[in-house]
Amino acid sequence: MINTSLLNKHIPIPLYYQLVELIREQIQTGRMVPGEQLPSERELCEEAGVSRMTARQAVAYLAREGVLSVRAGIGTFVAEPKLTHDALHLLGFTEQMMRQGGTVSSTVLEQAVVTPPAAVATVLEMASGAQAVRIVRLRFADRVPLLLETSILPLSLCAGLEKEELASHSLYTVLAERYGLHLHHARQTFQATVANEYERQLFGVGPGTPMILLEGVTFTGHGRPAEYFKALYRGDRFKFTLESQRDDENGAVNSTPVVGVVMKPQTA
Repeated sequence: MINTSLLNKHIPIPLYYQLVELIREQIQTGRMVPGEQLPSERELCEEAGVSRMTARQAVAYLAREGVLSVRAGIGTFVAEPKLTHDALHLLGFTEQMMRQGGTVSSTVLEQAVVTPPAAVATVLEMASGAQAVRIVRLRFADRVPLLLETSILPLSLCAGLEKEELASHSLYTVLAERYGLHLHHARQTFQATVANEYERQLFGVGPGTPMILLEGVTFTGHGRPAEYFKALYRGDRFKFTLESQRDDENGAVNSTPVVGVVMKPQTA
């Protein structure tokens, strides 16, 4: 039962948002558990003393976040626990998902020797006119498309990579085992964006679907740039968590921040 007596109609915070936070708190504290069905829209209205539109807004908001799962014609349920993708450690998508027991597959959209864009050649410290291998894959976990991933590597580091079987193999594992190329660390940025028409078709999502774009460069242990990457995650299935710490009095950081990605369960 949601304690809707905590709703306050005399403050400027919208009622639907207050209801969102009440439901979220019930889930976070374990008072509502994964798989549990929420009261119907009508029951929520009666309990909370709000309009049906307000209750509908709250449920839709949490469904977009992946906190609730709406099953058409059946009801609304608390979604299953989220899977965690650790972005602090340099692991490929395959390695991350397999650690969590997921079934991983890929569709290779491009795997060819190309002349990279000038900006990419620059960050990879490639000579003018040098070629690279570009790999574009749509990545699936449990048959759900979650990630559109592009990798560009200097051909001089991995000649023949364009012929390797990468639909079912980890790129990083192939680089290490076949080419002795051990990627050590990455410098990356991430930003929010929206799926364009092509991306919507690939992921099977609707207009306005939020996406998370990671872009950066991976380096070997000797500091040589080895890979430019661009990874487009479904924003309705992932969120980033960040653990940070204030500097001490001398301005020194006491520990390394931890960055992770939490994968949300699929909603109907």
